[in-house]
Amino acid sequence: MTTKLQLLSFLVSFLFGIFFYFTSLLNYKLIHKHSVLLKYGITFIYSVILSLLYILIMFKVNYGVIHIYFIGMLFLGFLFAWKYCQKFKKICQVKKNKLKE
Repeated sequence: MTTKLQLLSFLVSFLFGIFFYFTSLLNYKLIHKHSVLLKYGITFIYSVILSLLYILIMFKVNYGVIHIYFIGMLFLGFLFAWKYCQKFKKICQVKKNKLKE
């Protein structure tokens, strides 16, 4: 695998981690008020669909080669989105409180 292809795979995995974070937030908000059995079923289907989507994207990018460090980049993308979203929420709360005063 060439260096250019590996860097592209890193970038795709990182961006997919960010995508995974925001879709998991959406999934949580959509199934929040349903029964436990329905929550588990929808979450299982959601996980399978996203896993297959990641494999399909990696197949298009680098012929389906998935290394453990690509999964690590996916995890780092997820953590990055989580941290960035937390900071954004804090900034919005400060602005909201200033507007109320």
